[in-house]
Amino acid sequence: MKNLFKNPKLFLIGLFIFPMISCEDNGGDLNPSDPDAKKGTLAFSITDAPVDNADVSAAFVTITEIKVDGKVYEGFKGPKTIDILSLQNGNSLQLGEAMVGADSYSKIALVIDTETDQNGASPGCYIVKAGGVKDKLELAGNAKNEIELNAKNFVVESEGKTEIIMDFDLRKAIKHKNNDYAFVTAGELKSAIRAGNKQATGTITGNISNFSALSGQAVVYAYKKGSFNKEVEAKGQGASEIKFSNAVTSAKVDGGGNFKLSFLEAGEYEIQVAKPESETNANLNLNLVLDIESAIDLKSVAVKSNTQTSVSLKLKTILGL
Repeated sequence: MKNLFKNPKLFLIGLFIFPMISCEDNGGDLNPSDPDAKKGTLAFSITDAPVDNADVSAAFVTITEIKVDGKVYEGFKGPKTIDILSLQNGNSLQLGEAMVGADSYSKIALVIDTETDQNGASPGCYIVKAGGVKDKLELAGNAKNEIELNAKNFVVESEGKTEIIMDFDLRKAIKHKNNDYAFVTAGELKSAIRAGNKQATGTITGNISNFSALSGQAVVYAYKKGSFNKEVEAKGQGASEIKFSNAVTSAKVDGGGNFKLSFLEAGEYEIQVAKPESETNANLNLNLVLDIESAIDLKSVAVKSNTQTSVSLKLKTILGL
């Protein structure tokens, strides 16, 4: 230090370097050691957008840890094996809550175990086919079991509560080829799980009035306004050939024509409806985007936080792609 004062140039350099070191951003202080540190409650829950394959009756994923800014979140007690497919249409499962440092956070990661479930049985991640047959879900290539999610920065306020909802989109997360199932690539899997502040989300509910005229199933997709490209979305994209890959979320239409798109970040969305592949056209790699109409502009459906937006749809001509 004496040398710094003797050499003015070194002293000035030190003035710049020391603040840079001390201000390095290592993320939020999840578990502050100071007993007087301000804290708030951080909770996590999980939900699912459906897989559009009638052969899949359940999809189990074993979660061992949740990490926030690289640190283990102590509110989750794993391992826990969860049937993700059962958490649709606004249903969610709370994974835990804990007191954490009142701070801003930016990264969330899920650690999964594909080999062993919560009871020590094998496998840890698998789908159940119609008839009860298990099919293990393997990670692709060199993919790691720690999946960093698509999450925005979030804040835990002092004495407040923040709940993060994680949407595990099975339709994007699992690929199916030659009657075998597996997880998609590491990059695609990251894009298949979105996370956000539950209190900042809203819901779109709707009904297709003449749905009974359509034989088979249909899926409703929500896209960020202006992001839907019909020619691109109905064709398989990426290494795993994921269809409708840019949709924020999706929902199956029930027998009465009803659907529910849940946990959407506030903003404007475009609604599209498609008839998924059937066994009769699977070899043609064909999806059908349905021509729909409504009294409102389906290319600009507004969603507000903690609010339910209702839409009424009607089927027009079916367009083959």
